[in-house]
This record gives sequence, C-alpha cells and structure tokens, in this order.
Amino acid sequence: MLLLRSTLAAFLFPLLALSPAQESRAKNPVEIKGIVISAETGKPLPGIYLFVTEGEEEALTDAKGEFKIKTWRPLPLVLTSQNTNYHTVRLKITQASGMIAVKLRKR
Repeated sequence: MLLLRSTLAAFLFPLLALSPAQESRAKNPVEIKGIVISAETGKPLPGIYLFVTEGEEEALTDAKGEFKIKTWRPLPLVLTSQNTNYHTVRLKITQASGMIAVKLRKR
C-alpha cells in the first residue's frame, strides 16, 4: 500500500505542477492604474465599475475618477467598464506602465 501511494505521488506531483491554473498566472502581480472620464465633458467619473474580463479582479472609481486593480493574470488582458448611464467599454491592456485613460460616452 505504501509503495502504491509513493508511486502515485511521484506520478501526480509533476502533473499538478503543470496545471493550467499555474500557467495563467504572471510571475509578478500587475497593477493597472487609470482614470475614467466623460467623453463629452472630460470630467472624472466616480462610481464606475471596472473588472478584468475572465478574472475576479474589480474596482470602483473614486471621487476623482481614479482606479487601481492588481492582478496575477499575464498581459495582455481585457479591462471592462460598466455603468448604467454609460456605454460599456472594453480595453485591451498590453502594458501596465502609466495611467490609462478610459473615456465613456453617455447612453
């Protein structure tokens, strides 16, 4: 019985190390920062919901329209913004340096 357990462990451990969950993680966390503004007025928009598509990471813009999302997902990724008063926007993020400006148009 002990031999069977050790044989199974020796066989399964390398397979677990190559699981898809591990492959889809970045080596270091990625921080996406930005501001959401009105396309019509250029003013910051507070309370806009943003999330990483195909992920669990999410944020709401603050009073200045700014947001910050930290993720372990590798780039590129898609960032989606949603609000009942504005059109949904999806942005492909290929690098995480600097501030991203998201412009939303009223519905």
